[in-house]
Amino acid sequence: GGLNLSKRKELEIYRDIKLAITQHKLLPNMQLVEDALAEAFGVSRTPIRNVLRRLAMEKLVTVIPYRGAFVSCPSVEEARAVFEMRRVIESSMIRKLCGIVVPEQVAQLKALVKEELYASHSGDVVGALDVTVDFHLKLAEMADNAYYYHFLEELISLTAVIIALYGTNQSFCHDHEDLVGAIGRRD
Repeated sequence: GGLNLSKRKELEIYRDIKLAITQHKLLPNMQLVEDALAEAFGVSRTPIRNVLRRLAMEKLVTVIPYRGAFVSCPSVEEARAVFEMRRVIESSMIRKLCGIVVPEQVAQLKALVKEELYASHSGDVVGALDVTVDFHLKLAEMADNAYYYHFLEELISLTAVIIALYGTNQSFCHDHEDLVGAIGRRD
């Protein structure tokens, strides 16, 4: 039906814009002009407005009354808050996963870490970050609680914006290798 098609299109636009923000093709404080986006995606302003509203709810976009929508620019305090919440959620999630994990899941995680190592070694920063995101969301999925996934998805998108802004001196892959080892031992 027509509705499904327009909803599908909206989801596609949402994913595209979100990806552009987390891959730093759209930079913090950059204005997102409804008309220009509508034209670029070949749609009316309604789906664009819905997408921007959703991204604003996820704090990836900031809407300033009478001025428009802008790519968010998280402060250092917000950045700290995001990482603090990730530590809380992810340590609890991993603890739960250790109790229920099956070998096949461990194998899936190992494959993701391998992919991540490959991307970062070949200098594909964006690709490595994408796999990192997949890795964390895969853990959330395996922990078998929809809320882990829901909250982490938002925090992880914000993390990507924060890393774009403030940079990072970490390579995550080795931590991930150790983590998967520990999960495999149910440690």
